[in-house]
Amino acid sequence: MKNKIILLAVMLTLFASCEDLLDKQPLDKISEATFWLSPKDADAGLQACYDVLQCRGTSKNPAYELWGMMDALTPISYSRNGGYNSIAEGTHDPGNGLVNGYWNVAYKGIARCNDVLDNIDDIPYPDNESDIKARVKGEASFLRALYYYQLIVAFGDVPLILSVQEVSEAMVPRAPQNEIIQAMHKDLDIAVNSLPVSYSSTEIGRATKGAALTLKTKIHLFEEDWDGAASTSKQVIDLGVYSLQPNFKDVFNWKNENNSEVIFDIQFISYVDDGATFDKMYATRSHSSWGWSWLSPTLWLVDKFEKIDENPEYTIEDERIQPDVYEYFEGRDPRMDATILRPGGHTIVEKGLDKLYPYEITNYHHSKTGLTTKKTIIEGDGGIPYDSPNNWILFRYSDVLLMYAEAKKQLGQLDQATADLSINAVRERASDKLPLHSATDITLDDIYDECIRELAFEGWLFPRFKRWDMLKLNDGFKVMGMATNSTSSTFAASPVVTRQYFDYHQWWPIPQSERDINPNLTQNPGYSE
Repeated sequence: MKNKIILLAVMLTLFASCEDLLDKQPLDKISEATFWLSPKDADAGLQACYDVLQCRGTSKNPAYELWGMMDALTPISYSRNGGYNSIAEGTHDPGNGLVNGYWNVAYKGIARCNDVLDNIDDIPYPDNESDIKARVKGEASFLRALYYYQLIVAFGDVPLILSVQEVSEAMVPRAPQNEIIQAMHKDLDIAVNSLPVSYSSTEIGRATKGAALTLKTKIHLFEEDWDGAASTSKQVIDLGVYSLQPNFKDVFNWKNENNSEVIFDIQFISYVDDGATFDKMYATRSHSSWGWSWLSPTLWLVDKFEKIDENPEYTIEDERIQPDVYEYFEGRDPRMDATILRPGGHTIVEKGLDKLYPYEITNYHHSKTGLTTKKTIIEGDGGIPYDSPNNWILFRYSDVLLMYAEAKKQLGQLDQATADLSINAVRERASDKLPLHSATDITLDDIYDECIRELAFEGWLFPRFKRWDMLKLNDGFKVMGMATNSTSSTFAASPVVTRQYFDYHQWWPIPQSERDINPNLTQNPGYSE
């Protein structure tokens, strides 16, 4: 949160570090008898629950600010990072560092939420602050459900831990996924009933009723409960507090943070060593963050963006761009250029310089596909390595509209009014040149493609592709890059890698390091015992 609460010294000991013993879940009881005495203690404990969202993201300690990297496991992207790449290519095993990291980060958050929820009822609140106490419970319940969502999407069945543990209680076996989902819905019902629709400007960043309903929608879709998803997504719409930004690019502009489209985001501040790391991971080497280009878009993604304009005349100023490359990219849905940095595209780099990609970009060869990410990147001099000011948006309104469209289509209830409210509103915002859908003709594939165009590199395509059975793509798919023949100046698609996907890849392996500690943890099928 922008206005961070200064924690008590004891809280710095208990909560501040991502490496504290507090976080070695499940190990030991983690609360102190000298703490949990006042409402200030409860709010400090709640701040620690949020803090897990902000732990510095790395390949082996992936916080939610790197949730966008999950799209590297889908056909839309290739990753330079070995941990993500091995999962995408189906070569990962129970020792994979990224697999271990996602497990640990999630249970770190769950442990902190359990501590708040176990202790808050014993804290005396003034009679006129009972709503604040209920709100704290709602926020911790929401965050616990969010952390469990990360686990069930990746691992399926996992240990269900809903209270602070003693050492004797630590060896928890995996619970069935449906049991975990029931617990998540219970947490979110508490959140929906206790969280406000919005906060004052000094408390922006806290979970709201809309955030809880959005997460419930995602869970309903995950379990293919179309009625539930239609109901909760419509409740978000009916709150009346969210709206699409007029310009797609403005949604992600760090100078336009917490705008009307944002339902829940992770708050970051720069210049105080409390910024985000994703700008470093995603940007090109030429940006002020001196990025690493971890996400390389594929031509599979480019082809999802429709051609809507005649290409402008090819001019001598563009002579470095091969004509067929120019023809291929130009004239598409403008969300492509807001999402992907491609040959012939421009980007503002350090010192405010406008550069033509790839010819004026440092180390453009970091991208194995010939493309790099542009969405969420701070152009100009705003990005600082490991200390970006840009918030990471987890939930936004256009995602809710598309979930509503999908649920209603699955139910056979997508009439014209619903289509116009949902998918057509998203398309119309993107460009007034995009044709709108007729409810009588729209297909699920139309909705899927709209999700891909709208949500690329925000992380939410990974659970969708899993649910849509699009990770497999005929027993493997080629991540396509660009190849050019310098003699004939032709443009052609070239495979970067052919991925393999077997049925057991539906779930990640349970980390071996966790099974070494807890012998009651079984392994997912397909991975060595």
